[in-house]
Amino acid sequence: MYIRRLLDDEYEDVVKLIVQTVHTVCADDYTKEELDAWAPSNFDVPKFRQNLSGSLNLAAFEKGKLVGFISLERNGYINRLYTHKDFLHRGIGEALFKKAESWAKENGICELSLDSSKTAEGFYLKMGFEKAGISTLSRGGVVLRNTVMKKVIKNGEVK
Repeated sequence: MYIRRLLDDEYEDVVKLIVQTVHTVCADDYTKEELDAWAPSNFDVPKFRQNLSGSLNLAAFEKGKLVGFISLERNGYINRLYTHKDFLHRGIGEALFKKAESWAKENGICELSLDSSKTAEGFYLKMGFEKAGISTLSRGGVVLRNTVMKKVIKNGEVK
């Protein structure tokens, strides 16, 4: 596996990965209506790309296939982290997270935060995050609840 910055022509592949993964991996934790609101089949790729502009966007590849993606905003907010549904539990998400976390430390970011799905909470707890509250987001009239999670980074050391 290798990790590098996402290229301009790869956003559509990331969207496909997200939609497939959400509808498969998260199906036990969310209703079909919630999954469709979160990752619609008509996902707006240009809007997605615009939303991630200015962020650190990293992609993981195995044998030339996109197997994971992370987007870290300059304020320390992890906008997205996904592993391909067929490549779970192989350390891809952890490797992507560690790369982004190192970049954050190098750039003086003191805290990482994110809004976690029910499905991913255990992963983030394992990565050293703590639960900090609940957030809600409405998409097309469907309310999605997430857990706000935070991880403090001090003096170049992760705590």
